[in-house]
Amino acid sequence: MEGPLLTMVMGAPVELLIALRRPHELEVQAVNAAPTQFAWVDGTDTGILLYRLGPVLPWAQVPYHPHLAAAEEGTPGVDAGRGVRIMLVDLDTRTVRAVHRVRWPAGFAAAVGRTVAQMEEKPYNRLAHQQAVAALHRHFPTADDLLIERVDAQCTAVPMH
Repeated sequence: MEGPLLTMVMGAPVELLIALRRPHELEVQAVNAAPTQFAWVDGTDTGILLYRLGPVLPWAQVPYHPHLAAAEEGTPGVDAGRGVRIMLVDLDTRTVRAVHRVRWPAGFAAAVGRTVAQMEEKPYNRLAHQQAVAALHRHFPTADDLLIERVDAQCTAVPMH
C-alpha cells in the first residue's frame, strides 16, 4: 500500500510508516531533517495526523482510528515516553530508506492520546469513520487547509538520541 500508515500502541513508539515508490532523495533526506512538525485534528470518529518533515517538503496527512489496528498489535494508545519512529520505505525495492526517532512534547502527546482513548471506548462504526474523514477532506481539501483552520494541537518534535 502506497502512502502513510500510522500505528499507535501502548508500550511501543508511535510509528509513522511512509511507503513510496522510488522516493526522491529529497524525501529520504527530509525524514531526518529538522524541523519535524506535527499537528493533530480530533474529528470525533477519526483522528488526522498532519506532519511536515524538514524545511522543504509540504505538509502531509494520515487518518487514524484505533479500531483499524489488528488486536494482536496491542492496546491502542500513545506511550509518550517511547517517542515516534518515522520510517520511509521504498515499495519497489522493499528497503527502508530512512528512519528517524523524535519525541512529541507532553501536551501534544496528551491531546493525541485523549482522542485515541475516546475513539477506543466507543464501538467502531466503519461508516461513521469514513464519513468523518470524507467530511474533513470536503471542508479542508488540503493538509494546509486543515493546518490553518482546524487543528486541535500542533508541535515541533524533539529528536531522540
